[in-house]
Amino acid sequence: MKTTPTVLVPSIESQPQPNTLPAPPAPEATTPEPTAPAPETTAQPPKPKPKPRKPAKHKPAPQPAPSEPAKTEPAKPAGSNVQITADVPRAAVQSQRQSTENLLRASNDKLARVTRQLSDAEQGMMRQARNYIAQSNQALAAGDVERAYNLAVKASLLANELAK
Repeated sequence: MKTTPTVLVPSIESQPQPNTLPAPPAPEATTPEPTAPAPETTAQPPKPKPKPRKPAKHKPAPQPAPSEPAKTEPAKPAGSNVQITADVPRAAVQSQRQSTENLLRASNDKLARVTRQLSDAEQGMMRQARNYIAQSNQALAAGDVERAYNLAVKASLLANELAK
């Protein structure tokens, strides 16, 4: 009859398993002494790691009641759009306007010369370029030369890519 040796496989459990190995034979003693039972220690499972704490939200201290009534902003007249702009020399504005118009003209010409079949992505680029051109023309009409120039540059970049 064959016997299979007992194999211990470590396992991770919260409670320790009793020892399944046979106890080794006790050494023979000449004088028998009463043995006190060994105090059993209960193995405590390892404590889980604490979760990181969220920072406490600090509430602002309550404000004391003001002794004088709060000042309200004066009402602005309806339809007044105040725009803060830098004082740019008239020559610089005219130069940028001229550059914008040249970019728009060149972009329109390049887009008109594209006659090949366009992929879906290229058709999207074409629509976007025409959209930038329209927005740039609107900005020029509204007097926003800097915005018109930026939009014209974007349209020009797209038109150059499509013209390749």
